[in-house]
Amino acid sequence: MDAIRTSDNRLVSIKRVKKEDHPQEEEIIRYFSTDPLATDPSNHAVPVYEVLQSPHMEDVQFLVMPFLIRVYDVKFATLGEMVECLRQLFEGLRFMHSHHVAHCDVHIMNVMMDPMPLLSEQPHPVELSKSYDFKRKTKQYTRTGHPTTYYYIDFGLSYRFPPEKNDPVVPVVFGGDKTVPEYKDTLTPKDPYKIDVYCLGNLIREDVMGQISGLEFLRPLVDDMVDMDPASRPSMHDVCMRFEKLVTSLPKRKLRSRVVYWSENPIARLYRDCRHVFRTLFWIATGTPAVPSPASRSQVTENCSRSLAGLIHADI
Repeated sequence: MDAIRTSDNRLVSIKRVKKEDHPQEEEIIRYFSTDPLATDPSNHAVPVYEVLQSPHMEDVQFLVMPFLIRVYDVKFATLGEMVECLRQLFEGLRFMHSHHVAHCDVHIMNVMMDPMPLLSEQPHPVELSKSYDFKRKTKQYTRTGHPTTYYYIDFGLSYRFPPEKNDPVVPVVFGGDKTVPEYKDTLTPKDPYKIDVYCLGNLIREDVMGQISGLEFLRPLVDDMVDMDPASRPSMHDVCMRFEKLVTSLPKRKLRSRVVYWSENPIARLYRDCRHVFRTLFWIATGTPAVPSPASRSQVTENCSRSLAGLIHADI
């Protein structure tokens, strides 16, 4: 459900939660939405603005959260943009695990992003190409020129453990990814952190590498994350360290290269290749980072304000 917050006219989403079905969801989302965790840049759990109690049902609450969109609702323009998306997802899951929380339902529908930096104005929640009042077309920007933030949502199956519990195991509960090897044995409790690692690795294998070319450098890491033996999978700390080394080894021209979707037809590919040349020239001229993190947004704005006259900068 979407709504407008009257204090600032901001578009928000409202989720109905039944405490009997998801006893830890409200507690966990509050935990990550409270300082100092709330302001930690490594925290990629969706924040909650307010928790409303149903006046009619004691067991029902409404979580007021920012309006987010699917990560694929806006296409990636460069490999650097995809790298930043994956960096935030790795970082966010490591942050959860370091604070003794296992998500337990990582899949493509539970990873979202803030659309506001990528659109010229607040969109209609059903039709992103239209303004909220449906009177104008919204202009869409790239993540390189307008970096955004990615979030994990839906903590309905999540667990928060006491700090002293170093090796927790939990009963098998089926999340959105039904390929998890541990699900074959539903009688034995499993390590939820290892399940998270598998699910994120499988998301990258199926929904990222399966859709986009040029990401073979991730193959060894992803293969380890989806190892059939949970004990052989790396921790999220190790995943982040290995990913950082991989990205550091990539040349800037690789990071600035255009994302090519396997489904593209040749004519569209030629047009996009030509447009990408002009975009890349503009980004290089303005010193725009090849890997666009939200922290670099102010630098991007400053650089673009000094952009060279005559450079094509539409839709950047």
